[in-house]
Amino acid sequence: MIAYALRRIGITVATVVASVVILCLLWQLALVLLHANPLISRTPLGVFEYLFSAHQTTTTTAAQHRAQLVTWMWTTLWHAAWGFVIGVLASMAVAVAFTLVPVVEFMFMPIAMLLRTVPLLAMAPVIYLVFGNGLVTASLVGTVVVFFPLLVNLTLGYRSVSAQQTDVIRVYGGGAWTVWRKVSFPHALPHFFASLRIAVPGAITGAMLYEWLFTFEGLGAGINTAKSHFDYGGIWAIVVFVTGLSILGYTIASIVETIVLAEWGPDAGRAGSR
Repeated sequence: MIAYALRRIGITVATVVASVVILCLLWQLALVLLHANPLISRTPLGVFEYLFSAHQTTTTTAAQHRAQLVTWMWTTLWHAAWGFVIGVLASMAVAVAFTLVPVVEFMFMPIAMLLRTVPLLAMAPVIYLVFGNGLVTASLVGTVVVFFPLLVNLTLGYRSVSAQQTDVIRVYGGGAWTVWRKVSFPHALPHFFASLRIAVPGAITGAMLYEWLFTFEGLGAGINTAKSHFDYGGIWAIVVFVTGLSILGYTIASIVETIVLAEWGPDAGRAGSR
């Protein structure tokens, strides 16, 4: 079991590293083929120099650039964490309610899907008008991004249990709650983690959207600040920084998924024989 989990973790990390290398090569190639304006565009090496080179053409140093990005990063991660946690917990609670009480799903799933079709850029100002500026609005914007994909996939996972498995539990006197704990929940774990890998960068995107629209703090607001100062290197650095955070979050979610599924997933007992 441990060897299987370590092997999967190694494959995940190697895949992410290879993806980053390929992404940087494609980035460099695209700028060359599109003949991008060097005043605005930045190559991977240009972003590296902005963040780490001692030879700067601006009045600020690389150390100051890194310090500013790190400060903005912690603010964005704080906003994203709230949206992520609330979105995950809310989606899990609603999905369980849908599974145990089917009439609830029949009543509220169409409403949830209708809300999902509303663009986040249109929904965020409404949330701002109702709740004002602050952590509540930041959390709710991130929650909207996380909630709906998790809800749909969790509900699908709970419904994927075969009738034979359910009948076995019921024959031995188990009720709906026992069926959920013994069968539905393990079967839903792959669906849950598949959505979770997407939800992690989604929560960061939601937090940045809130900051970009309504505040003067965080990486989202940092884009506005850099744009107003014609600091195109800063904009590209923020994009790279956010991409790195998203990849890191995705990788952590994948590692946690591997460990959890190896122990509690639907194929947990057979993982070690692979």
